[in-house]
Amino acid sequence: MDRNRLFSYHQWATLECLRHVQSLGEELYRREGQNSFASIEKTMEHVIGVEKLWLMRMAATENPAFEYFDVETPEKAIEAFMLLHAEMELYMSALTEEQWQEKLKFKNMRGDEFENSREEMLFTVINHGTYHRGQVTSFLRQFGKEGIALDYLYFRK
Repeated sequence: MDRNRLFSYHQWATLECLRHVQSLGEELYRREGQNSFASIEKTMEHVIGVEKLWLMRMAATENPAFEYFDVETPEKAIEAFMLLHAEMELYMSALTEEQWQEKLKFKNMRGDEFENSREEMLFTVINHGTYHRGQVTSFLRQFGKEGIALDYLYFRK
């Protein structure tokens, strides 16, 4: 499948998820519940920091540090994701097909060593985002609210 289309889906789903949370009120964004992270805010803090790590890994930055973004409110999270995704789009648009397939060595945050192509890294970014958007839906259900449909088919509709 087309990398640009998949990344566009990822951008759309992330923003739709955050806009939905925003429409339900800022209190829900910070409310603590049962999940991998304490709140939707902390989940978004994790997701955007990890996406920046993947961008740095794709750029062959050795041992990049986790960057914390200001995602204190849904509005700030939307802005931060839009800026990071624009940076990612710019970087990815300059890659040749050979660079997409090039294997790069890196260590994850635990220190485990990996060797993957940029294309595999992009797939990981998209898959990771999907996983955590599902967790946001889980938070919303805990709080008595509905999630929204973010499947790829809704993006293509």
